[in-house]
Amino acid sequence: MLLKVRLLFSIIYFPYAILRRVLLFIRKKTQRIPPITDSLFTFSATTLAKKIRQREITCYDVVNAYIEHIKKVNPFLNAFVDNRFGDAIYEAKICDEQLANGKFDIEKLEKEKPLFGVPLTVKECCAVKGCSHTGCSLALKGMKASCDAEVIELLRNAGAIPVCVTNTPEMCAGIDSSNLLYGRTRNPYDTRYSPGGSSGGEGALLGAGASVIGIGSDSAGSIRVPALFSGVFGHKPTNEIVSTRRHLPLFEDKVHQKLLTFGPMARYAEDLGLLMRVLMSKCDRNLRLNEPVNLRQLKVYYRFSMDKAFGILPIVPEMEDCVQRAVKHFMQNDIRAEKLPIEWPTEVVEIVFTELVKAKNAPNILIDANDPKVKKNPVIEMLKTLFGLSQHTKQATFYNILMETRFLFSESDISHYTKQGTAIRQKLLDLLGEDGVFICPTFRCPAILPGLSICETLSMGYCAIFNTFGFPALHVPMGLNHEGLPIGVQVIAAPYQDRLCLAIAKELETAFGGWVPPSISISE
Repeated sequence: MLLKVRLLFSIIYFPYAILRRVLLFIRKKTQRIPPITDSLFTFSATTLAKKIRQREITCYDVVNAYIEHIKKVNPFLNAFVDNRFGDAIYEAKICDEQLANGKFDIEKLEKEKPLFGVPLTVKECCAVKGCSHTGCSLALKGMKASCDAEVIELLRNAGAIPVCVTNTPEMCAGIDSSNLLYGRTRNPYDTRYSPGGSSGGEGALLGAGASVIGIGSDSAGSIRVPALFSGVFGHKPTNEIVSTRRHLPLFEDKVHQKLLTFGPMARYAEDLGLLMRVLMSKCDRNLRLNEPVNLRQLKVYYRFSMDKAFGILPIVPEMEDCVQRAVKHFMQNDIRAEKLPIEWPTEVVEIVFTELVKAKNAPNILIDANDPKVKKNPVIEMLKTLFGLSQHTKQATFYNILMETRFLFSESDISHYTKQGTAIRQKLLDLLGEDGVFICPTFRCPAILPGLSICETLSMGYCAIFNTFGFPALHVPMGLNHEGLPIGVQVIAAPYQDRLCLAIAKELETAFGGWVPPSISISE
């Protein structure tokens, strides 16, 4: 255990606990976001695409309804940062004209363009031609994407229509989607809280019912944590099977490239599978996504917590209870479930940080507006943030300090934790094989307060360990807690067994209801 790092955070936790109580007392619950009033918002992307193909609804009506709802909820959430509403409406009308003219055969359309006419939202760090592509960094203000990222090309070719790009922390460095360029995004279930990060704007729009499918990115939980906080599904695919070209920040080092992936976020479990099939359409690895999964032949393993060692904030009981409820459901339905039978390391956080410090060329987070090649001193920038004199956020500067100091790791520390990580990864590989899944919490609590996210840095170990191992991992929503905040679990499988995560997600959605709208008022 690296006591230097854990001791530092242990000192932080006492004032953090006090500040959290004070802020919750001061910040009264605000007005709920505008309710969902159109039954269109209760359909999955899969269903919407089918209804559009069969001309039961028009593409224009779907795209326009989502754009109008985005406009209604955004003043409460500050979730999207740039839009292509006019272009999206124009493209939707073209889709309707093509269907009316009989240009497409329905069966061929379903096979070749399964997302035909469906609106799509995208995390700002992923390039969408003509939209903001700044990494939400003040230094890059005004930059627009000159072309689409490869994942957006695939989705467009499948018929999806991008409508807007969504907010993130500065250069995706943090778990609170706040920056000096576009401001702070708020949680759709309780605007006092953060929707998480770094795909926080994406999670917030989805959770509010203002998006049906989206694309996020994940190098340490940046899809799954916002999915938890906003009550939706978020899947981190197996490492290195989805192109990450045109991601900001640019990860040139192979270590960072292996940790990072784009992945799908959605309100309905079935849409994750559809999105994955589109994203894998040009992949040379067969993930067998169309093969049915017999759940009764699966081995389900579980843990209630990832790390209870010194220096780690305790997991709240309701997150452990989600795992227990999932396990109980499996056992009641003749699906074998047992506690993870291998010894779990107490140094999960150290194993994660070790992988990060191996990178020889960390991305430049603190970009200078006048000269991007200038390397700023993160300690000086942190001091400047205290007086509002920096161009950067506390999150970004703190992350840079950790990277510059290599998390206080020595070479012997790195060697020790690398060996530990390799050993536990191999044990998990042997255990899960091609028919095993692992259920555990996604995060230690259901929400965090903006401005205090640095104090939860070590809690990212719940998700980040599976980026380190390269395993697919998926967050599944399982309803709301007593405060009305979303809760859920994380599902992990061995590399290239993404389909097992997807199958478990659909099973748990059926059992526990999946996404719950934060506010709804639909006349039957």
